[in-house]
Amino acid sequence: MLQTTISKPLLQQAAGELLKELPFPIFHHLIQKGRDLSRNGLVYNVMVINSHEVEGVVSDITPHEVMLDLANITRRHRCPCGTEGLCPHILALFFYIYGNVFDSGELFRLWKKGQIQALRKEAPAANEQEPLAQKRVGKPTALSITPNETVEDWWNQFEKQYQDFFSRHQNGKNWPYRLAFQLLPKLGKNEGKQAGARPLRELHAALFLLEKLRQYGEAQGWNEGGFASYGQFSWQQDVNHVADRAFDALEQLSAKSLPRSLNALIEQTIPYVRDLLFLDGALSSFGYDFYTTAWELLFTKPAWRQEERAELLRLAHEQGSTRAAMAAAHLSFLLGEDDEAMALYRAFPEQAGLFLIEWIGRFITNGLVKRFEAVWEKGKEDWPLYLSHLPHLIRGSFLDEAVHLFEMYARQRNRPNAWEEFLQRSLPYSVNHYTNFLYQQGRYREVVDLFLWANITADELHPQLLKTLQARGAELVMPLYHRAVMKRLEEKNRASYQRAVRHLKTLRTHYRSMKRLDQWEAYFEQLLSKTTRLRAFHEELKKGKLLP
Repeated sequence: MLQTTISKPLLQQAAGELLKELPFPIFHHLIQKGRDLSRNGLVYNVMVINSHEVEGVVSDITPHEVMLDLANITRRHRCPCGTEGLCPHILALFFYIYGNVFDSGELFRLWKKGQIQALRKEAPAANEQEPLAQKRVGKPTALSITPNETVEDWWNQFEKQYQDFFSRHQNGKNWPYRLAFQLLPKLGKNEGKQAGARPLRELHAALFLLEKLRQYGEAQGWNEGGFASYGQFSWQQDVNHVADRAFDALEQLSAKSLPRSLNALIEQTIPYVRDLLFLDGALSSFGYDFYTTAWELLFTKPAWRQEERAELLRLAHEQGSTRAAMAAAHLSFLLGEDDEAMALYRAFPEQAGLFLIEWIGRFITNGLVKRFEAVWEKGKEDWPLYLSHLPHLIRGSFLDEAVHLFEMYARQRNRPNAWEEFLQRSLPYSVNHYTNFLYQQGRYREVVDLFLWANITADELHPQLLKTLQARGAELVMPLYHRAVMKRLEEKNRASYQRAVRHLKTLRTHYRSMKRLDQWEAYFEQLLSKTTRLRAFHEELKKGKLLP
């Protein structure tokens, strides 16, 4: 075990060197990633080579075989990732080693505060090394600067309770029935050392168990949804229950005035919530919704939001992550920096429409008219692009919602022109909505022009609508019948030719009613000339008595 084979004074000395070599304000991304890799269980096969050299595997995108020398960690280390100097994989291995001997969470907080002296004060001299085989009960707390508990303490406690529960309830390969309903209350019930911390602890209990559920579901191939077995159904019920409890805990936290003493625990919660943002499969929607809700209800300090946005922008730039970009835009809106949000939407148009309409809805329903108008002015040029990126299956319902919002705004502000402009910018997907708009205003000629623009013929229209337009004047619908004839002829089959003949007979009737038979004869003669090779069509014309 690392507790009995690693020299504690040497480990503290290495920690002090890292704090001095990597100031947190400059290298916080590097340090945070190393800690996250360690905390997420991505360090394994750790071996102590001698009294000061340690090797291990760190799994990032690919596994990295890493070595570090505690006697000179800033100069003697090895990682195949190619980074000059210390890399996150070296730090991940160090956090893993440190966390098995001391409290890595306290080290991270000291690092963040730049308290090198506090670390040195607690560390004995390197030449006063304890015997390598000395045994301790529990984990030493050489860095116990504060008596308060930490979020990492909670997760360590959760892990022990989880392992105990799972070992007692697992039945072969089957997922323990209703695990969440039995274990979750036990994880969250301990009040802890800090007054008022229980709701936050309950939130973390839910996030912890949700991660365990995700890992188990991924191993079983269940994360994409569906119900292939009763075990999967039971697992999915647990996932839904824990996700609901996580939202409940978040709402409880937002409903009360939290003591300032919880600020440290709340800030420690941020990376745990950030992990949810990048969940895949069936949990991806929950992850984004919970992340954005947490930043609205729990992480309300502007400084936190600005720092988080900077981290998301880094991820969006380095990894091309659309999800990180959309979350960064959400934070920009929360900060009131709408221009920055719109710039992100333009840079990542794949999902921008879905998120933009959410904020447009907020502005309109909450009476923030000026803010809505400013945002729409910046986004309307890109709106057709956003619509084109939407999946076909959701585009219709999405556009219904958008039309409803713009209609609400237009009616409230008496601005029908703004509504019409929105419908025009949403073409061709808004043809039906725009048709209704024009029809209600009695602009029937424009209705027909819209159909022709969208290549809609008499065949695609509802018979009642066609009849209503025809009652306004036969000349309105004649272009639609002409278009229908040509489309049927292009299909080149007997049934289409028969349909074309019926349309031609209707056209002849309309021409006759308008006393324009000469135009009909000229049109029909030209049509016969163009279709001389379509023998089947000419046969149908004879059957329909349009040819002798």
